[in-house]
Amino acid sequence: MGKEKFIPIFAMIVLIIGIISTLYVSAIEKNNKSPDNILLINGKEYSFDELCNDFQLIKINTDDGEKTGLPLEKLISYAGVNCPSCNEYNFVASDPYQKTVSWKDVKNGILTYSEEYNLRVYFPNLPHAIWVYNLIKIEVNKL
Repeated sequence: MGKEKFIPIFAMIVLIIGIISTLYVSAIEKNNKSPDNILLINGKEYSFDELCNDFQLIKINTDDGEKTGLPLEKLISYAGVNCPSCNEYNFVASDPYQKTVSWKDVKNGILTYSEEYNLRVYFPNLPHAIWVYNLIKIEVNKL
């Protein structure tokens, strides 16, 4: 008799814990995305929509298929970086995963937006680990 009463109560407790965990993870994911798709480039804020109005989308081929986005080379120049080839570029995510790449790699890269990855950079000639998503900042580091 004790088991028959305990099993439904235990199942309800597990179900409640699962619901609370799902809500918590959903809240964390929403907080990890950049607000209104704002990207900080060389200390200046830009919205993805603003950048889309100022630049034409391009397509690149990656080992993960064709990707469409804004050319990083033009974004860096637009942000006022003098001598782009004299710097390295650190791409920082909100979690705070980050990767640093050379100007040669930036010239081939694009910035995209999707619901799944928020702001993301693709570099066709680099491993997927360098393709930072939930991007919030591009830092310019002098060589």
